Amino acid sequence: MPQVEEVTETKVHKLETAKEVRVGIVGYGTVGRATAEILAHNTDEIRRRTDGVSIRLTRACRRTLHSSDRLPGSAVLVSDWREVVDAEDVDIVVETIGGTDVAYDVVRASIENGKPVVTANKALVAQYGEELFALADARGVPIGLEATVGGGVPVIRAIAEALAADRIHAVYGIVNGTANFILTRMEHHGVQFEEALRQAQAAGYAEADPSLDIDGLDARDKIAILARLAFNASLAPSQIPVTGIRHIGATDFHYARRLNSTIRLVASAERNPQGISVSVEPWLVEHDSMLAKVDGPNNAIFVAGEKVGTQMLYGHGAGGGATGTAVLSDVVQIARHLARGQRVPNGLPGFHRPEKVALTDRAHPVSWYLRLTVRDHPGILARVAEVIAREGINIDSVIQEPHMQKERLSFVITLEPVGESVVRRAVAAIDQFEFMREKVLLVPIRSC
Repeated sequence: MPQVEEVTETKVHKLETAKEVRVGIVGYGTVGRATAEILAHNTDEIRRRTDGVSIRLTRACRRTLHSSDRLPGSAVLVSDWREVVDAEDVDIVVETIGGTDVAYDVVRASIENGKPVVTANKALVAQYGEELFALADARGVPIGLEATVGGGVPVIRAIAEALAADRIHAVYGIVNGTANFILTRMEHHGVQFEEALRQAQAAGYAEADPSLDIDGLDARDKIAILARLAFNASLAPSQIPVTGIRHIGATDFHYARRLNSTIRLVASAERNPQGISVSVEPWLVEHDSMLAKVDGPNNAIFVAGEKVGTQMLYGHGAGGGATGTAVLSDVVQIARHLARGQRVPNGLPGFHRPEKVALTDRAHPVSWYLRLTVRDHPGILARVAEVIAREGINIDSVIQEPHMQKERLSFVITLEPVGESVVRRAVAAIDQFEFMREKVLLVPIRSC
């Protein structure tokens, strides 16, 4: 009798875990195609890792169909996203079209149909995440967003789950591979920004219109998501100050080397007694820091916790393979629950009942790098130093290379630690001088 009961339980267990979960993809571009290919290639591996759950692509949507498009297995390619979202043979909808217009309609309609959604769309989540999660809670369906930040780097799950028991003090790092590729080309090859950008476009890292990457807007959306998760904070991307990398020149890397440093575009969110400070901007970082060692299109995200200390997650932050793998990590997790008839948990901090948190300047003074480009004549340094002294700021060093063109001469001033609002007042005054050829480049100097 005990043997019969054991066999019966085993059979029931197999029946419960053998259910097929069907996936539809809306947006069959780089990420959507990679997601489909990875799923088809790793079907058996996924089944083994999920104790028998079978996940199959049944439909994909591409607005403009091409005769060369091929889907794995018997999946159907359509041109109207509603044929995916409304289809009876789709259990999970994957959104990989980007943007915030049609993507919003796709995600909202999927939730209203009671279908779980997995998205790689950081702009959509950053702008509308709170609204969409509220709707998902009301409908009892989950939203997966691991692929929105870090590509294949599992930072969402690390913050929301692995570090859920710790108090996070800060999350920061390099979250845009295109900008990092450009900066490291400038650093290692001595090229100007425009040439490094052309190389990034030729390599497929930068779009024809690269503004989202080089102006820091992509990084802004990502840090908005990470700050929500880390601090359970209600935060809109428009609230985050952003400085991109358009004005970083080869001369800045020359001076950075003189300071045993380099330059990286860093997105950061830090907790302080008054609230949180969030920003996207270039940092001057020491050569021996971990940030300085992040080359090319890679991402590196640091999470500083009260008990665990500082953790670093590193890897490919872009590309179809990395992002598609992150998409499927959410698909697999949701499919496990669906196959067992279980409700999928959906309580991500920052999107599920987030708190109103004040946004503040940096709590701690930092050192600063100022690069001035001027039309040279006597007395410039004295006048600049007077403005700096008037704000009570101490100069740490002045660096100028000899034999530069007098009509466009660049030199660098580094400042001892001072608050951001104070140094920005000084810079605003310096920018008014008649000898300035362009605005001061202001970059914080960080030791992490």
